[in-house]
Parts: sequence; structure tokens; C-alpha cells
Amino acid sequence: MSENLILREAPIPGVVSLTFNRPDKLNALSTPMVRQFESEIDAIATDASVRAVILQGAGGKAFVAGADIAEYRGNRTAAFNAYQFESRRVFDKLEALPQPVIAAIAGYALGGGFEIALCCDILVCTASAQLGLPEGLLGLSPGGGGTQRLTRAVGKYMASDIMLAARRISGERAFQLGLAAEVVAEQELLEAALTRARGVLKISPLAAREMKRLIRQGADAALPTALAFEQEVLARLYGTQDGQEGIAAFLDKRKPEFKGE
Repeated sequence: MSENLILREAPIPGVVSLTFNRPDKLNALSTPMVRQFESEIDAIATDASVRAVILQGAGGKAFVAGADIAEYRGNRTAAFNAYQFESRRVFDKLEALPQPVIAAIAGYALGGGFEIALCCDILVCTASAQLGLPEGLLGLSPGGGGTQRLTRAVGKYMASDIMLAARRISGERAFQLGLAAEVVAEQELLEAALTRARGVLKISPLAAREMKRLIRQGADAALPTALAFEQEVLARLYGTQDGQEGIAAFLDKRKPEFKGE
């Protein structure tokens, strides 16, 4: 792969930033970009030195403006279906990353771009960001988890209002709906994401991983099942070195030194 469609940086120790890098196409998702993204996700998933991930888009005009629709032309059913299944697999991997993922959204996050954001754990947006699932305007429906993740995030009525009229919501509206954790000026976006990442670095990586799983999986389980899962996780964390270190550090009035063990 000759093009650097995903740029990887380490802005601070323990944090990796991935930038979708097709600014001339508003960072639209092409097949090569999706495959590079998957390679980066796979590498991060097994790298214990990475404690948090930030996703952003190059150019300032878009996070990811959706799929590259040029790849859809011509009724190429087999290729179209293959792309959809590949994208879904990659999005599922993103959601399953053990490290917390922060989406820093400026400009357009539409279609597959919004679906990527919905796989993240924390969203930070500019006020003018535009988020939505406009696939109905193409005679299609979302295929990367948008119908399901958005409904779980904001409820069926708001999800219907957004999808059934291909309506875009601003970063400010995303904050009002509880999708975005913070709305900031464009020039403050990366620093806001880094502030969130620094917060993640303060807690045990084991605890972060388990709480992320509790949030994602517990939401789809019956409450008694989710509560039992929560207690099992807590008991397991208590017996770890990190758990005992955190308790000792609190009592000793010092900063804990977590090792992820």
C-alpha cells in the first residue's frame, strides 16, 4: 500500500492518534483505507503500551464523510456486499478494542463516518460538526451498524427522526443528546481529545478494559445478568496487582503505579 491513508502518531506516551487521510475526498472510506485502518486496529489491540486511542480526520472539513460512493457504481453486487461485510468486520474490531477510543470530530461524520464514531467510547465535537446517516438519499440503508448503534445510543424515536429524513445533527445537538461528551472550538479539538486521553491514563488499564466491556455488553443484557457480570468483574479486579496497588496508593496518599497486571 503506497498511500498513507491512515496516519499514526503518538502525541503523548501511551496514546496513539490515527488520522483518516484523504482530505481531498473529505476522508471518504475507500477499500484501501478500510484495510489500512484494520491493520492499525489489529496492531493496537495487542500493544500493551497503548492505553488510549484518538481518531480524527485530516483537513479540518471532515472526520469521515462516509463511504467512497464511486465504489458503488455499476450494480456490482458481489463487490458491494464484500465491501459492506469487510467494513462491518473492521467497525466491530474498533468497538472491541480493549483500549478506550476517543473520536475528535470536526466537519462531516456521515454514513460510515458516523458509524465509526458510534463504535468509539467518547466523542468530542466542534459545534459545527455534522453527524448523520444519509444512506436513504441513495436508496440504501446504513450497513455498518448505524441503525442499531444509534438506536441504542439515543433511543428509537430520535434515531428514527435522524435516519428517516436523512437529517444531520450538529455537534451541539449531539452533546444535547448525550452522544458527545464535549463541544469545543475547532482549534481546541485535539487538545480536548488529549485531555480526555490523559484522564484515561490515570486509571488502571485493566479497569479501563473491563469497564469498557461492562458498558458495551451490559447495555444489551437483562439487568440481573448485567449486574452479575459487574460483580464478577469487580471481584476479579480486586485480586489483581493493579487493584491492590490502587487501594494501597489511596491509603498511602500517593499516586498509584499501575502495570496492567
